[in-house]
Amino acid sequence: MAYVLNKIHLFQHESLAMPATNSGKVRIIGGQWKRTNIPVLNADGLRPTGDRQRETLFNWLSFLLGDFEGRSALDMFGGSGALSFEFLSRGGSRAVLCEMNRRAAQFIKQTAEKLDAEGLTIIVGNSLTDPRVSELSPYDLAFIDPPFAADLQLKALKRCVPMLASDGLIYVESPQEISDEILTSLSLTAARRLKAGASRMLLAQKTENPS
Repeated sequence: MAYVLNKIHLFQHESLAMPATNSGKVRIIGGQWKRTNIPVLNADGLRPTGDRQRETLFNWLSFLLGDFEGRSALDMFGGSGALSFEFLSRGGSRAVLCEMNRRAAQFIKQTAEKLDAEGLTIIVGNSLTDPRVSELSPYDLAFIDPPFAADLQLKALKRCVPMLASDGLIYVESPQEISDEILTSLSLTAARRLKAGASRMLLAQKTENPS
């Protein structure tokens, strides 16, 4: 279990007027940690992927990949850590999780320690600019689920595609559908799409650039 927790030691010195509080929980759906609850920090913009959506996503991934053994994943906006923990629970070998909110990162760290999640690396930083994200590439799979109000999906896609292995997969959750034209311009093709409430779920696959 590796933690790249930039200045995380400052967490305990921050103002006690804004404590890290648990606003709820999500549940790991499958694998070795099945039915384990993950606490969710009460923080603006933190919107963990729901249980049903995660189950749908990992059904897609299982169909396309078969299994997760030996595979690596990048979680660009960690939030609760649910996507990374689900991936590792189902046999994924390595997950790199980025989270800018130090309190949220501390929640994720506590869950990782409870589960003894040896394959998890936590980076406290901006996944769009932090060089450590690319230094740990390539990745077989990437998760992009930023706060919807931040409108970071396209920036994250552009950042992520060069770090993907050949035929790698990217999951994106967004309030609006991402067009096939945009995907093609990024050397991606849609493998699965679904509208789930206010969210649009997209699983895209990296394609080879035409010669």
